[in-house]
Amino acid sequence: MLLDYYFVKYYQKLHLEVQHMIPNYKLKGVAYEKKKNVNCRTITALMLIFVLLMCTACTKKQNEPKTPVDDILSEEGTKNTSSAPDTVQLNFSTQDFSDIPLNLLNDIQIESIVNSTKIDDMVTYVEYIPKEFNEENPEGYIYSYIEVSGIKYALSRSLGETWYDLTKTVLAETETVYITNEVRGASYGVTIFFVIKEKTPYIISEIDGFTQISDIDENGTNEVVSTVGTVPDTSICFFDFDKQTVSISNINEQSGAKYSMYDSITNTFSLAIGQNQNLVTYVYETNELLQVK
Repeated sequence: MLLDYYFVKYYQKLHLEVQHMIPNYKLKGVAYEKKKNVNCRTITALMLIFVLLMCTACTKKQNEPKTPVDDILSEEGTKNTSSAPDTVQLNFSTQDFSDIPLNLLNDIQIESIVNSTKIDDMVTYVEYIPKEFNEENPEGYIYSYIEVSGIKYALSRSLGETWYDLTKTVLAETETVYITNEVRGASYGVTIFFVIKEKTPYIISEIDGFTQISDIDENGTNEVVSTVGTVPDTSICFFDFDKQTVSISNINEQSGAKYSMYDSITNTFSLAIGQNQNLVTYVYETNELLQVK
């Protein structure tokens, strides 16, 4: 690059010299012819010198050792861009329902009621402020309980936003499940699934992150899709009430995607996958994701 700079400066200087050598057409006779011959010889000599310098420069440029940047650029230019796979195989790990009964909550533990929502004829969801704060119930949170047939059960704690409400849904075609979210640390939340058996609530599973309920394979049965983290990490969850199990597959781990997301409107998964980490769209079919062409 430095040598190229000097060539440019030399060429500019040469150009100026040639301009100053333009013949003076007012000269007459021998004097004119003499000046003309001198100028022509000078221009020819200068042009020969310029050509020789250019040849030398080209030779030096070819012989220059490659820098690491040259190697990187060469490698990038010849490297093939790996395409995202057409199919991502998903393996599921299975765990049993936890079947943990919720703890009873006494009226003397409640300072005030923040909000109360009737979910159905049997269940009411209530947010409250506890009378005492301790290590298990620190300040700064809104706490909740459910009331089942007049009996109160401590449920969870939240930051009070609307997405921590209690919802009711149907999984596996016929099973009624109640769902809520709980904060358990900085930027760490879980989704709690519980059922009512003989008027007693039992937690059957706790899944990291916030969940969406959707029929991802369009077979008439709802599944659970969980997303956790600021860099989205998405999992698919199947509840089997006959076997009392939940099966989970983490899409990021199975596909190698940097991050993944689920869109319930289009019923598709978007994966940042491949060498360039471009978003690729997939749909779910039995135990695999198929790329949308």
